[in-house]
Amino acid sequence: MNVDLPSDRSSVDDRETTRRWGWLWVLLVVATIARVGVLWVWSDNLSDDRDVYLALSTGVAEGRGYSVHDSEVPTAFRPPLYPLLLAVTGTSGSPFGRALLHLVLGVSTVWLTFVLGRRLGLSERLALCAAALVACDPLLLRYTTFPMTETLATFLSTALLVCVATPTGTRQQLATGVVFGLNVLCRPTMWVFAGLMGLWWIVSTWRSGRETVTESHRVSRTVPWITIAAALVVVLPWVVRNAIVMGRPILMTTHGGYTLLLGNNPNFYREVVDQPWGTVWDGSKGEGQEVWAASINLRLDEAGVTSEVARDRWMGRLAREHIREQPGMFVRACLLRFRRFWSLAPQGGTGSTIPPSVRQPIAVFYGGVFLLAAIGLLRVIFSKPDRWVPLILLIVTFVSVHLVYWSNARMRSPVVPVISLLAARSMSLRRAAIE
Repeated sequence: MNVDLPSDRSSVDDRETTRRWGWLWVLLVVATIARVGVLWVWSDNLSDDRDVYLALSTGVAEGRGYSVHDSEVPTAFRPPLYPLLLAVTGTSGSPFGRALLHLVLGVSTVWLTFVLGRRLGLSERLALCAAALVACDPLLLRYTTFPMTETLATFLSTALLVCVATPTGTRQQLATGVVFGLNVLCRPTMWVFAGLMGLWWIVSTWRSGRETVTESHRVSRTVPWITIAAALVVVLPWVVRNAIVMGRPILMTTHGGYTLLLGNNPNFYREVVDQPWGTVWDGSKGEGQEVWAASINLRLDEAGVTSEVARDRWMGRLAREHIREQPGMFVRACLLRFRRFWSLAPQGGTGSTIPPSVRQPIAVFYGGVFLLAAIGLLRVIFSKPDRWVPLILLIVTFVSVHLVYWSNARMRSPVVPVISLLAARSMSLRRAAIE
């Protein structure tokens, strides 16, 4: 009599799954240790309120609303999500609380990168490689220590890509809308991403009507009304609030005019664009940024431009005038901003505390990652998997916006997971590594 013995295949698969999940846990522990380390070493940065987010969150926590520092004057100069998150979590006045919040967001981004890699079809090993690059990325580690939007924006952009890569359904559409709404309340740049995604959807829908639809190219022709509605529910309170207290239904911020003028004015052209690569606007080649900013404020006061909305419009018009008057310098400034966005190492400057012995290894790290990412991008383009299109469009979004507006390396933080995934995509020696 033949007796069928139970197969050991399932137990082998279980052990293999446990082992690989074990490596993910190890990676998350490493990411945690790395972030705890930088938060400990640079703990003073947690109170360095460069972008006044702490002041904004303190105003909310103290009941003065989203207002100018130490006043009750309403403002929409900065996007609201990060300071509101600080106020809600009670970390406005707690450096330790902010450190814990950034730690959770940073480690969660590492995990989301792994999840996104798997949903894109990467093998577990390649998804782990991508997550490992995010875990040790110098830029993300550095800005984990500052009360700025980089850590939150990177987490949210990765979460959005995970939602987009999830099979379509009611819950997926709802989650995508909510997460997108949070993204634009953190980084208004993401509105451009929405526009590009909309154009891609239109083109893909048209293509699917003319070609045979396969599993690698499947696009829903139904307008994602649930996603749109969910996004509006999240964003609408900010717009309504601005209409009431600012006099205009501001969708983004009143920061655009200043940011455009900051990178497009004769002083910046003369003191930075016309100087050797690596020059920063610190006064070493002229009056410097602070003197220029003071002169702009003086001109605004003399012209009687007092309201925040009017000042934003005034600076935007002045920036466009400078661009029209010096188109050649504008093009050169755009090229400089492109180089800054993809800078391999932190800029020096007269006040820099980062020694060459630290900048050089960082440059080597990013040089290798960018090279691998370029190879990965070529593989994606030639294999034409539509699932990677949102990741490429996210890079296009941030590069294009920061060609015109102020730019430096930290502006690329939200696309670091995408770069890491493209780098991992290049590591497959054969197609079998991609599922």
